[in-house]
Amino acid sequence: MIFEQINNGGDRNFGYLVGDEETGMAAAVDPSYNPAYYIDRAEKLKLTLKYIICTHSHHDHVNGNDHIIEQLGIEVVMYQDAEYFFDIEVKDGDIFKLGTLDLRIIHTPGHCQDGMCILIENKLITGDTLFVGKVGGTDLEEGARLEYESLQQLMELDENLEVYPGHDFGAQPSSTIGYEKRNNPFILQPTLEDFVHLKANWVAYKAEHGIE
Repeated sequence: MIFEQINNGGDRNFGYLVGDEETGMAAAVDPSYNPAYYIDRAEKLKLTLKYIICTHSHHDHVNGNDHIIEQLGIEVVMYQDAEYFFDIEVKDGDIFKLGTLDLRIIHTPGHCQDGMCILIENKLITGDTLFVGKVGGTDLEEGARLEYESLQQLMELDENLEVYPGHDFGAQPSSTIGYEKRNNPFILQPTLEDFVHLKANWVAYKAEHGIE
């Protein structure tokens, strides 16, 4: 497998180029602010870009799609009922095939109702659900509850899985499930009420603990 984390600019957005070495098929995950790079990089690696896959429908994750579609005419893959144009819908538990690669879809609502994570071999692309040492923002208490449940689901995965987030908001660009279980202050909250309280007081918590 070819797997590259790409700094897209914007709000420190990360995207990913995933390629199957056997078939040469590739997907751009959340290309956002840097769409031309994915086209050029795939060509350089002799990959055929077949899909755009978006972890959720927020503007900063879909705003580069049109450029790639205009250049290559490829299809967009998103979670079912996403609030943005897409060609192929996926749902929780689906295995999306990229050549010989299996991409497992995990629905993780909270930050966004159509949010999803993508598990590929030992790598988990988490979009804006889980960052390194942090989590995605939520507007309402219901969103916080859904996010809490989504995070609990992710923490049941293998601790050695590598975590690749949608933004470079942490102390390092990637981590592992085990690292997040031991170090992420949101994951360490014992109850939903504590999780919601930390979200409400995150600015003060960051200042107290020297977190950027």
